[in-house]
Amino acid sequence: MSPSLTARRADLSAGIRFDGHAIVSADGMIAAGDGTVPAALRNEADWQQFQAALDTSVLVVLGRIGHRLHVNPGRRRLVLTGGVPALAGDPQDAQALLFNPAGATLGEALAALGLTEGTVAVTGGTRTFDYFLPVLDRFVLAEAQQVALPTGRPCFSAGHPRAVLAAAGLRPGRFDVLDAAAAVTQTVWER
Repeated sequence: MSPSLTARRADLSAGIRFDGHAIVSADGMIAAGDGTVPAALRNEADWQQFQAALDTSVLVVLGRIGHRLHVNPGRRRLVLTGGVPALAGDPQDAQALLFNPAGATLGEALAALGLTEGTVAVTGGTRTFDYFLPVLDRFVLAEAQQVALPTGRPCFSAGHPRAVLAAAGLRPGRFDVLDAAAAVTQTVWER
C-alpha cells in the first residue's frame, strides 16, 4: 500500500464516524522496531477503555501485521493490506475483509460490508493511521510518559501524534490520567 493514499470523506456515508485509538511512548511510537508491542507500552487501564470502545464499534480497522498478531474475538474487521488487488474475504477469518486502498476506495470497502452508519474504530499501525487521518472525527491518544522507543514504529509517519493530529485540524479536549503510577495519560482529540 502506498503511503500517499489517503481516505476521502467525500466517498463516505455521513452516518459513519471514525475514531482512532492508540497508546504511544513519550516519543510517539506504537511499537518496537520489529512491530511487537513491548510490555512497557501495555497498560491495563488503557486496555480496558480500548476494549470497551471496540465493543461499541461497528467495525475495527487495522493493518495486516496487527491482524495477524492479534486473534479476532469475533468483531468485524477491515484489514488494510497490499496483499490483495482490491477487496477480498479473509480465508482465515470470516469476520474480516481484506482491503487494498490502491485497488478500491474506502467507500467501496464499507459498502461491501453493508455499513452506512456507526462508529468505526481505527487501531493502527502507522500506514493505517496515515490513511485514515483525513477522515478521523476523533482520536483517543494514550501516552506512556515514562517509555521511550527511539527505534520504534511511529503512530504517524509525519511525526509525533500530537503534532500530526493538530496539523490535521483535530483539537485536544478531555485529558485524563489513566494510571498515575505508570504515568499513562489520555487526551481525546476531536474535529
